[in-house]
Amino acid sequence: MPLALNPQSDLSLQGKRILWHVSAHGWGHAARQRELIRTVKERYPGVSISLVSSAPDWFWEGAAVGRIVQGNLSPITLEKNGVPDRELTAANLSKFLSMEKDLLSEQLHLQSATAADLVITDIDPLPVKAADINSIPAIGIGNFTWDWILSEMCPDLKEETDRIAEMYSTGIYLRLPMGPDHSPFKTSFEMPLLRGGPRGRPEQVKNLLPQEGVRCLVAFRHLPESFPAEFPEGMTVITSMPQPQKPGWLNIPQKTLSVHEASFADLVAAADVVITKPGYGIVSQILSMGKPAVLVPGGMFPEEKHLLSALKHRESTEITDISCCSHLFQKAMKVTRSGVPKAESSEGAHLITSFIGSNLNRYRLPFWLSSTYTLS
Repeated sequence: MPLALNPQSDLSLQGKRILWHVSAHGWGHAARQRELIRTVKERYPGVSISLVSSAPDWFWEGAAVGRIVQGNLSPITLEKNGVPDRELTAANLSKFLSMEKDLLSEQLHLQSATAADLVITDIDPLPVKAADINSIPAIGIGNFTWDWILSEMCPDLKEETDRIAEMYSTGIYLRLPMGPDHSPFKTSFEMPLLRGGPRGRPEQVKNLLPQEGVRCLVAFRHLPESFPAEFPEGMTVITSMPQPQKPGWLNIPQKTLSVHEASFADLVAAADVVITKPGYGIVSQILSMGKPAVLVPGGMFPEEKHLLSALKHRESTEITDISCCSHLFQKAMKVTRSGVPKAESSEGAHLITSFIGSNLNRYRLPFWLSSTYTLS
């Protein structure tokens, strides 16, 4: 059911406070929430935001958050050598549930200490449960919830995953594209694509990159051991890691980008092709910028199949198995010759911001008892 929201005035939200939780699972969650926080602060400068995140402080530079609190234990997927690990994940879930009472007490105290008018989470469950106890509105934002991920990875732990689902139940879910048709929330709304970072300004990195040849951005947090080092003539391989990855590759770390007032999104915008493991952040950037891409799925994380389905029939895009790593750069050259895909609309930040403004004024939608709506 379509529903238009009118954003509240800046004056009406002056002095309102948001307690904003960002998952410790990778930086994809942090990247998209950083972009959303910027949009919220631009529209509602009088709103103050306290952030709960385990991402490093430099990651939030320019995001205009007033306070950063280190995140606590959460029921997320844990990895071993860069690959999701079922045993580690199950053990982490068990530890989290054994500590639930103490962790909930900390959440309750933090919400009171920050005098939060609204709790937002991407997509840790316990803040929603605490907000219900404190009678504070809570909004979950994501393309999946952790109860679904855990039930896919650990199907034998149904009682435990049901407990995670129950923690979400009293909040509102703003469900992003490229995820399962699943919601443990009582009320959910379908959102447009939320970009996993800023729009991207290729001119900001013009002086850092060669102007001739094919610029191939390799976007991996952990580079697979089988990843080739050699690349075709006429190509420049670019990474953005703390340390150089392979001889002959051009590595531009975050500290260099900061000197040029640039971001990783600017590198994506300047690249001719991207080779990456499918994660929400980079896939949303590829889609919104219209970039040719080669995707290398790991096959272990349940979210991947939904991300890949958004790219399956897309032009200038190839999905290849990790066992075919030796031909990655040749595949990258091939997709660049296939043309430039059409950029997809990514209006999620603006619509979600309007929704946040409405809830900060204790605005209540007249459809609480129904399950799913579409906002437009």
